[in-house]
Amino acid sequence: MKKLVLAFTILGATTASLYSTLALADHQGGSHGGAHGNHAMHASSERAPSTVKGSDHLRVQDCWIRLLPKVAPSGGFFVLHNEDKSEPVVLKGIQTDAFGMSMLHETTEKNGMSAMAMVPDVTIEPGQSLSFKPGSYHAMLEKPKADLKAGQQITVNFELGTGKKIPVQCTLKSPSARSFSDQ
Repeated sequence: MKKLVLAFTILGATTASLYSTLALADHQGGSHGGAHGNHAMHASSERAPSTVKGSDHLRVQDCWIRLLPKVAPSGGFFVLHNEDKSEPVVLKGIQTDAFGMSMLHETTEKNGMSAMAMVPDVTIEPGQSLSFKPGSYHAMLEKPKADLKAGQQITVNFELGTGKKIPVQCTLKSPSARSFSDQ
């Protein structure tokens, strides 16, 4: 019986380590093609910030954060719904007291290579929705300020081009999570 418990303990630790390594690789370039550990290494978008203020009619759904070890940035994912039928909504960024830094990113593919770059903002066209998901638009959160744990909820403020901040409850998920419904 002791050998069986030891085997499960080792297997569990190995599995947890594997999930952490895979999630870290996913954020450090495993599927993005770029380094992520240092703010200076983030590529910047060539696109200038939007001068459009846009609408305040944003609804945020399914907000979650893939919580990684402190040495790696955590990823923020959500669905943005522009409920205004005539004006775009411009997301300038997100902010939370749980992390010291946050940035908007976009993953793109060119000539078979995947690349990630910071973007100054994101526009959601009138009446449209936009998903922030792994391999696409996403937020990066660095410098966690507390001992955060999977399962916790934190408040994230979505900052719009109008200056309005929309507070949203986001769930912290394990490094192995790949969608809102995952643990």
